[in-house]
Order: sequence, then C-alpha cells, then structure tokens
Amino acid sequence: MKTVESGKRGEALAEKALNKAGMKTLARNYRFGHLELDLVMLERKSGTIVFVEVKARKSEKALYPREAIGSKKRMNLRRAAEGYCMQNQIVDTPCRFDVVEVWLDTKRVEHIENAF
Repeated sequence: MKTVESGKRGEALAEKALNKAGMKTLARNYRFGHLELDLVMLERKSGTIVFVEVKARKSEKALYPREAIGSKKRMNLRRAAEGYCMQNQIVDTPCRFDVVEVWLDTKRVEHIENAF
C-alpha cells in the first residue's frame, strides 16, 4: 500500500471514529496555500472547532505515530488553522488541535485531545 493510500485510509477511519464520538465534519483536506489540515471537526457538545492531524501507520510495530509531528509541522498546522478561521469568519470560538493515530493492520484508532 502506498503512502497516499495509507493516509487516505487512515483519515477515513479517523473521521468515522470522530463522527461516532459526536463530532461533525466541517472540512476534509482543507488547504490554505501549500498548508493542509487533514480534518476540521466541530465538537457538538462544546461548540469547539477541532483541527485534526491524522497519523496512520501500517502496523503497530512502528513507533507511535504522534512522534512524527515536530515543531515545524505544529507551526504549519497553526498557520493553516488561522487561515481556516479567517476564511470562515470564525471569531471568539474555542479551538484546539487533536491528533488521531491509526494503525491500519488492526484498524485501531486513538484520539488524543489537545495534543499541542
């Protein structure tokens, strides 16, 4: 399975899990210039906008996927989120960054709230 295919499968599994947990999908693969947000969700209970980075791995033998999100990636995600809020006129709405780890071999999904 190619990296792009793995990513798309991981994002689909993550979105399904988040929808099941009560979140609504606002955007998939949102682009702001060359930057991208995997998923933008709305947490229905709190009204919080959640910017989700999905990290998929082919097997559980790999390191934790969250370890692949360095400071440069976090900075780019923040910039993309600012662009999303600006384009959608989102002001005074709570926002956060979550990470969803997906292991494709077992379809295990782990949701990490307020990851950074």
